[in-house]
Amino acid sequence: MKKINNLNLLFVVLMVFAVLTILPSSVKGANPPENILPNPYFEEGITGWTIDAARAVLSIDQKEKSPTGTPVMKVTVNAVGAENWEPEVHSPSFNLTMGKTYTYAIFIKAEPDSVRTLGVNFEQLDTWVGMGQEITLTDEWVEYHFTGVWANASSPPAVVIHIGVNLQKDDFWLSYCRVYEGKFVQEEFGEIPQAVDPMPKSAKLASTWGKIKNDA
Repeated sequence: MKKINNLNLLFVVLMVFAVLTILPSSVKGANPPENILPNPYFEEGITGWTIDAARAVLSIDQKEKSPTGTPVMKVTVNAVGAENWEPEVHSPSFNLTMGKTYTYAIFIKAEPDSVRTLGVNFEQLDTWVGMGQEITLTDEWVEYHFTGVWANASSPPAVVIHIGVNLQKDDFWLSYCRVYEGKFVQEEFGEIPQAVDPMPKSAKLASTWGKIKNDA
């Protein structure tokens, strides 16, 4: 009987070790990291957030409710240009350091009964280099996140979150935007869909975003 109990204890210890070893990089319920993005929750309206006013409008949508309980910014797209980033949303700027790992996490949704894509990237001003991903939206709130190693020169120039509309004239909404050093940390807001970061680690080390924009 004693031998069986010892085997059971060994099994439990091995299982705990295995779980701790394979924990994912998104740690649910961990302490929130420091958000380096200015006006990330739109508590100051759209201050610091910009877009091409000839093609689109940014506004605080008082009727739309975020699953986080924070204000919501609506992006009304009236026209698109010849390139995927026309028009483009730019966040307030922040500084990144070469060689460090950074994450953005943003709640986004599309129009009712709509499916659309966006290009969401870290983009360094003036140099136009960066890293990020393409995301597909529905009319459900989802927290989209991306983690990568900043392989470009340290700031300055400062960096922004760049959101290109991908030639699609459909409105979308943003809420509770986070930018921080380190891997993705999921905050607790109840049952909210989470979009998995689809990019392989190799793709995060060197982005072709700056080359695409400079060649256009």
